[in-house]
Amino acid sequence: MSLFSLSRELLLIILEELDPISLLHFCKSSRYIHIIVVNYSTLLYRYELALSGMKDGISSSYSPRARLDPLLRHRKGWLSLNWTSEDRLCIPTPTIVGVSGRFLYHASESSYHGLFQWSLHIYELRSYRTPPVAKLQYCKFNLPFEIRKVAIDAVQNLLVLAELHFPSQDGPITVSLHFLDMWTCQQHSQAQNLRFQFQTDWWGTLPPGHRISIEQVQIYGIMVGLSVRLGVEEGEGTTELVLINWHTGIDQRQRFTGDLLSFDILGESCLMVLSHPDEDEDDDSGESAASTWERGPDGLYLHERGKRSPQITIHHIVDDRRLCSAQVISYDLPESWKAISFLQICPNTSLKPNVTPPAGTFFHSDPSQRATVILLEFSSHSIPAGCSKKVALVTKESLFQPPGLGDRSLSWEEWQDHCTVIHLPDDSHAFEVVGRKLVFFQSVGEEHCVADSRSRLHVLDLNDHAAECLRSIAPRSSTWSWNEKWATASKIFKAGAAEFIRTSTIQVQSITWVDATEDAVILYNERDGQTVIRVLTFGTPQHVP
Repeated sequence: MSLFSLSRELLLIILEELDPISLLHFCKSSRYIHIIVVNYSTLLYRYELALSGMKDGISSSYSPRARLDPLLRHRKGWLSLNWTSEDRLCIPTPTIVGVSGRFLYHASESSYHGLFQWSLHIYELRSYRTPPVAKLQYCKFNLPFEIRKVAIDAVQNLLVLAELHFPSQDGPITVSLHFLDMWTCQQHSQAQNLRFQFQTDWWGTLPPGHRISIEQVQIYGIMVGLSVRLGVEEGEGTTELVLINWHTGIDQRQRFTGDLLSFDILGESCLMVLSHPDEDEDDDSGESAASTWERGPDGLYLHERGKRSPQITIHHIVDDRRLCSAQVISYDLPESWKAISFLQICPNTSLKPNVTPPAGTFFHSDPSQRATVILLEFSSHSIPAGCSKKVALVTKESLFQPPGLGDRSLSWEEWQDHCTVIHLPDDSHAFEVVGRKLVFFQSVGEEHCVADSRSRLHVLDLNDHAAECLRSIAPRSSTWSWNEKWATASKIFKAGAAEFIRTSTIQVQSITWVDATEDAVILYNERDGQTVIRVLTFGTPQHVP
């Protein structure tokens, strides 16, 4: 008996049982099923979720019909880079500013009754994917120490602040992490200790040309990752990475060191580390291997440190409650990618798997579809054939699973089919990832002119069905122009077997940095001691009841 001989009522019962991805595939295989789906709002909502790379917010009290229009408006806003609302903030240029989770923050030194202190401001960002609120939350805290990094996990009401301590005499340089309640700025109720202190391997006063910076602070569940870098002249340096259980305030006893190093906590038992294998050991002649360059047979200059290509390693995070060793899976990058001057795992601001969305969320990026984007920059005189100076290596985060028993190593040839390599403009900056979107800006101002912040904003949509979403608007076009809040243009590009969309502003914007969340693009423009922050939010406004 054919499935299509069943009554429409029975087919609807069957379709209601399908998850969004299966429903999407069924619609692609049958025009008849697609016609049924588009005429029932509940099914259409789930179909559009899968097409958009989104997942339903299971706790939402709004019906699928009520969530459908916000979903389509949210998608159209990102596709065309035209926002629904704009919030502006103009402040004296702060020491640090940025976005963590769904909050904007900035901090700077201030004077209060003749005493110097640090003021931290935290603003809740607008979202049209949740029920409306009468007022967005805002907090200001005065603190007695210099804030170097801020990380926020609103689900746990956790605020982590990082500070650096420089010894007055000979002694180690240390980093302190403060585990605070984000609404009171007091010790978090689940933290046994107010702070964790990390002693670096560097002592005393730094020589001229040396600089210490806190590179990353990342929260995942009970884990906090911290990386600190000592930079020296000519781009050399050392990065140290440590993991801390913020409940107990105890170091997990797993530390990583390398020249170029970036990390991402994939789960409470799984850590990704991207590094350029450090081979700065002295050779038999006593000279540093990192001090010379060698011309290879292919005409490329290869830094001696770069005899090996960059590598991704997936580590099992050791848990004191379970007796297990630290297993590792390593993924090699192409052999020709040896002379790297910069590498980074671009931060992905969408929800990770097993993380609960805010209460009432209508929909959010599907955690199983999250992209891992690795940014690499080659040395100017060692760019491999067929590559631009900057490339983005894109794959699904789900590819990287926790190690099993024993260590494994995969060559580039063994896993390259799971990756897409995207060649980026040389003058592109500030890469942010949201689900499967890559946001950055490209400078178009005069080179070497710091005051010239003229730039164009770009969004690459790497969702598997993004091109289909765009074609549904104008099936016969090869380029799409939008003239709403901004004049923008979208185009479908191919990278290997993959298709993706690039949407760019046609008008020049004043941008010195960019952040992004699932709901908004945040643009910063620093000039003449002032910073203008523009928060551009996508979606459909809901009315406060």
